[in-house]
Parts: sequence; structure tokens; C-alpha cells
Amino acid sequence: MTFLSLRRRIISMLAEELRECVPQFEPYSADYQMVVYASRDLEEWMKQKWSLNTNAFHENLEKIMHEKRGEFHIFLKSWINFWLKKWRERVRLLHTKPRLPPNVMERLKEAKRIYKKSEFKKELKDLLTKKLINHGEICMASFIAENLIIEEIARRLRNARSDSNGFRLDPIDIYNSLSRRINDLPKEKGPLIYLRIRPYML
Repeated sequence: MTFLSLRRRIISMLAEELRECVPQFEPYSADYQMVVYASRDLEEWMKQKWSLNTNAFHENLEKIMHEKRGEFHIFLKSWINFWLKKWRERVRLLHTKPRLPPNVMERLKEAKRIYKKSEFKKELKDLLTKKLINHGEICMASFIAENLIIEEIARRLRNARSDSNGFRLDPIDIYNSLSRRINDLPKEKGPLIYLRIRPYML
């Protein structure tokens, strides 16, 4: 099975599970984007929790799906129910782009620029994604990780009150600060991701 056909199969299975959980769900409408998010999160979760070899991830997954078909289906049903619970808790759907004060927008824009230029951005994001998943944040963990990093950089820019050109991103320090925040996330009940997609998606 090729990579694309395997991914289509997983997306199809997830769509069926979501349709059972949510009566108004329409997998062949704009709701399809939700299935795509779920499939990406499932892959990320399996890589982290099942320690599947990243270089041969799809081959390993295909073997599991073939040899343990029944068990995989039971797992998928349980996983999508938990994912849906986290989606409702952590994702806020918006009709329009949120309006923020100009100074906040400028600081976030600069924080994104600093993050994108960082030599260690992938490693930092991967470490935080793994920690988020280990703390039960299985819905859009990589998005949350990136948002937390950018917010932390923006906070430091605000406190520095100096030219951002002299700002030095210390990935270890950023990780340590956000690691403490992630440890406390289970106590927080509220959105961490804001998406501009059609409002009838749950």
C-alpha cells in the first residue's frame, strides 16, 4: 500500500468514526478539514506513543493495521472519542480573524519571525509536542506547541523593551519555561487553538 492510499484509508476510517460520534458531521463537506487535522494528530500520537520508526512509519503502521485489524479498529474508536473531547475543549472556531491591539499584533509578528529564523525550531517544537501528547493534549499538539513558543517569545520581547534585533532565542530556556506551563495544562479548561473555519464544525 502506498503512502497516499494508506493515508486515504486512515482518513476514511476516521471520517466514519466521527460520523458515528457527531450526527451532523458531513465528511464530504467543509468538515473534511477536521478529518485531516485528526489524521495528522493520529500519526503524531502513534509516532510518540508507539515509538514507531519515523523513517519506516507508514510501513510499520500498515503492518499493524493488517495483522491486528480488529484491535486497531477498537483502538481507533477509543482514540477518536478522546480526540473529539479535546477538540471541543481546546479548539475555538471563529467567523472572523480576532482583533488584537496593534502593539500586540506587531509583537506576535516579530516573535514569529524570530521563531522561523531559529536554527533549533524543529527540535524545540518536536520536544514540546511530545510533552503535550504525554500530558493528554492529543488534539493539534504541534499547533499548540508552535503557538506556545511564539507567545513565549512575544512575552520576552515585551519584557525586554529593547530592539528585537538583539534578542537571542535560547531554546533550552524556552523549553524549560514552557515545560512548566504544559505540566499545568491539565488544570486549565479552555481553548488553545483558534481556527477560522465554518461555524457548523461542532
